[in-house]
Amino acid sequence: MTVGPPVLSRAGHTWSEQEKGVLSRAVLHAHRCGLAEPWNVRVHGHRVEIAENLPPALRGHAGADRNGVIATGCALAVVTSAVRVLGWAPETVLFGDPDRAELVATVVANRRHRPSPADVGRYRAVFEQRRHHRTVDPGDPEALPPAVRDAVVRAGAVADAQVVPVPAVVAAHRKRGMDPGLLVVTATDGRRGQFVAGVALQRAWLSATALGLTAATVIEPFETREFRQRMVRHARVDGSPQLLLVLGRSPSTTEA
Repeated sequence: MTVGPPVLSRAGHTWSEQEKGVLSRAVLHAHRCGLAEPWNVRVHGHRVEIAENLPPALRGHAGADRNGVIATGCALAVVTSAVRVLGWAPETVLFGDPDRAELVATVVANRRHRPSPADVGRYRAVFEQRRHHRTVDPGDPEALPPAVRDAVVRAGAVADAQVVPVPAVVAAHRKRGMDPGLLVVTATDGRRGQFVAGVALQRAWLSATALGLTAATVIEPFETREFRQRMVRHARVDGSPQLLLVLGRSPSTTEA
């Protein structure tokens, strides 16, 4: 991902009606962070634009704003996955138009790309819905092979964000506990950090699904600065913890 106007000025590949359909159908399956319609995706000419779609009644509400920005990051991750499967290398600019505050990302394609098996696997995972069942500890090699955990961690690593395995948080002194999982940590807080966290979340989720795992998110507690600081101490990380991705296995996988 890049920041700046150069990508916006390029002509790029013009999307066909069939390609527009592929992109539009895929993004419907991105994680929504509990919101009904958190984004507005437009595919026109050579551009795919992703914008926040927050109802006026929710604007200014910290939780809704935060979840909406994270969800648009999830939408971008799905769009770029679809672009790769269509045979193009996506180029992305974030927050590229100061006159359109709601526009968070623009994607164009200038170079052909041969989809890899991993690209195809992640794209197929977009449409797979598995009920989350039994949580697995990413730090327990008997519960989750390290090679599988590391693959999910690598998939979620993007510029300004990392995915860190963390143990469970034990509830004590009126403080809530939390399952073990993968903590998404960004270099900075604020709108950009939240958006990048959404990209990392969706990429890791798709990788986990492609590897036969289920996933669920924990986002709400991270709305408070106190909880985020607590997670910094718990995970011993630098940066801003944004959310937790909890991995698990579906009942069919567990029985196997």
